Amino acid sequence: MDLSQASHPTLGRKEPESLKLARAIGRGQIVLLSSHFERYIYSLNEELVNFVNAQNLSGDKIPDRIRLQHSIMPVDELAGTGWENRGPKLLEFVSSEAWIWNTQGTGVIAHERLLVWMKAPHPKDLVRFFKLWGSDDIFKAITRKENSRKTLWLGVQGLVDLRNNIAHGDYSAQATQADIRRYMRGIKEFCDRVDRHISGAVAKQYAIPRPW
Repeated sequence: MDLSQASHPTLGRKEPESLKLARAIGRGQIVLLSSHFERYIYSLNEELVNFVNAQNLSGDKIPDRIRLQHSIMPVDELAGTGWENRGPKLLEFVSSEAWIWNTQGTGVIAHERLLVWMKAPHPKDLVRFFKLWGSDDIFKAITRKENSRKTLWLGVQGLVDLRNNIAHGDYSAQATQADIRRYMRGIKEFCDRVDRHISGAVAKQYAIPRPW
């Protein structure tokens, strides 16, 4: 669906129903655009994990940022289990996680573990996520000028905040068609630049071919 081409009702501009429908469409477009953007981040993470898994790397070749994030869930589950019941959990941990902390053998990274903490793609959360993949500050990495960096950051933050306000029932959270087009341009620019940058960052971090 081309969000920028969604048609508004043809009722007169000053008619209440026309305004109500126009606002509803704008709000829906914001939610849809934000959902597509969030899905892009999750899909990108999954693609990168699948590519790294296909390289059959030993655990010592996996950066600590990935290893630590990958082991958070099983370690927390283990810590929350009574000592007398930890036997099965310890066996499960050794079976699923030992490889990633060892120099022998290989295993499979579970992509969902790397993003279990992300509730929404806020800029600060995107910075945290892309650090896992070898880019310490993704906004700096994909821009040359401070004003471009600030524009991208504010565009992403504005979209996520507006979407959250709409989801929480804030009727004052509205978006015009000009707003929709501006957010679309910013998100497309961010994704295009990330696609180009992160492929090289991953190849460098793991000393493997570029994913794409």
